[in-house]
This record gives sequence, C-alpha cells and structure tokens, in this order.
Amino acid sequence: MAVFKRILTDRRGSIGLAVLTGVLCVAACLHVIAFCVRQEAEETQRRLVRRQLQFSVQALAKTNYANADLSIGSVTLPPQMLYPGGYALNAGLTAEPNECGVTRYTLTAEAGEQSLALRQHKITLPPEVTALAAKYTLVAGKSVNGAEHLPQGTAYAAELGNILDAVNIKNYAQFKELAFPAKSGFEEQGLSCALYYDDGNYSKTIASTSKNIKGRGVLIAMPSIFVADSTKLPDFCIIISDGQIEIGKNAVLGRALLLSRYDITIKSGAQVSGIALCDGNLTIESGAVFTRDETVLQPFVTALRLTEK
Repeated sequence: MAVFKRILTDRRGSIGLAVLTGVLCVAACLHVIAFCVRQEAEETQRRLVRRQLQFSVQALAKTNYANADLSIGSVTLPPQMLYPGGYALNAGLTAEPNECGVTRYTLTAEAGEQSLALRQHKITLPPEVTALAAKYTLVAGKSVNGAEHLPQGTAYAAELGNILDAVNIKNYAQFKELAFPAKSGFEEQGLSCALYYDDGNYSKTIASTSKNIKGRGVLIAMPSIFVADSTKLPDFCIIISDGQIEIGKNAVLGRALLLSRYDITIKSGAQVSGIALCDGNLTIESGAVFTRDETVLQPFVTALRLTEK
C-alpha cells in the first residue's frame, strides 16, 4: 500500500497513475494465468480419472462373464487406489435376469466423484421354445403350407396350438437399446449388434436402398415385420413379432431365427437359413429355400453401450 501511495502522490501524477495501472494489469494477468493453470490442471486430472475408469470397465468386459455362471447377483471388486490423486476406485458387475430370457449386465466404475457405466444384454429363448426348435426346423401352431418345397429330410411340425405362449413381446420393452431405424438408418448403420424394439401401431419394414444390411441384431416388434423384396441380411439376426413376419421375394437371410405370434410367410425366391416358429400358419412359397441352421439357437449378446448409471 505504501508503494501505491507514493506512486499516487508523485509530482508526476499522470506518470504515477500510469505506473499504478500497469502494476494492476500485471497483477490481474498473473491472477488469470494462475487461475487458468489451476483449471487446466483440474481438467487434466478429471480426464485422467475418466480414462482410468474406462480401463476398469474394459478390464471387466474382457472377463467373459456372459458365458460364465453369473446368472444373477453382483460381483464387487476390492477397492483400489488410483494415482495421481489418491482416489478410491470402486468397480463391479451386476447381472439381472428376466423371465423372458434376457439377462441385463451392468458394468460400473466410480472414482473421484466420477462414474462410468456400460450395459449389454444376453438373449436366450424360453426352454420350451428351445426344445421345439431343437427338434424341428419349422413349427406352426396351425398349418405348414408348402412343405414340399423344403429340402428332403427337413423336420417340421404343425397343429401344435399356441407354441409361443412363453414369448411375451411386451416383456422386451424394458431392454430396448435402439428404435427401429428408417430405410436410411439400415443403409448407414446396418444392425448395430443391438436389441431393437417397437410397440407402435404400424408394421415395420426392414429394407435399404443398397438391398444389403450388414451387422447382427435382434429385432422385436408388437406389429408385423416385413423384410423387403431382395433385401439381404447375411449376418445373424433374430426377428420376433406379435403380428406376422413376411420375408419378401428374393430376400436372403444368412442366419435367422424367426418367431411370430401370428403367421410366417417366406415369399418366392427367398433364401433363409435358420429356424422358424409361429402360432399361426407357416407358408413356404414355390421357389423359396429354407435350410436348417441350429447355431441360431445360441444365446445372443448385444454390444456394450454407455448408459446412465
């Protein structure tokens, strides 16, 4: 303060004021620089902790828990210290099964007031449905039409009544990961190893301009599902509908599991490899090809996705 007074009382008043202004500017600049340096250091620390959390959940993801005997409950890892910062890391895995055959896995990690959670789902069929599919390639609650078009020796069963009572479509709503995309969405993204769900009032069409949809996924809808003519899904997919399922003319499904609470129709020229079950009528049109592929009965695990904890 004494310095400032001397500057202000200096006979060269304007010079003294200018010097004081300069001193204050320098002090302000130093304060701003110190603040910015402190903010940058804190942001660097936050980024470092976030990266450590990512490493933690990635390590959990590599434990192959979906194929282990972890059907219910949780596993909490012993707390670890993260440096620099000395933060306590808490990480764990939770498995939540559902009666419809879906198990939700949630991987979490917390440290330094930050948290990260990843989630994925494992989809399996109800035991009674799996038992039927293990014996027959095609199963219908009412009739199987066009059996003469099937490869010789193809096992099928008809007039079994409501064989899919254990498949309640509404139970899948809580596991929805993505909405059914429009044609452009299928074109750009393909199937993103996700569980797609729709409970709207309008039928859903699986199509793309290029006629080729890559990737794997599970597509479940309350209304009917139509695979457009000439559309190709060469990878694995599960299609479940409370309405009908129709595979269009010249469409190709490389590995498909089809479940319909109503009818299933495989149009002329279509080629399907997999298994199909419905409560209604199952029709194979002339010129269509349906071959058995038991690998579609294996549990399907969706991709890990970032989620709110």
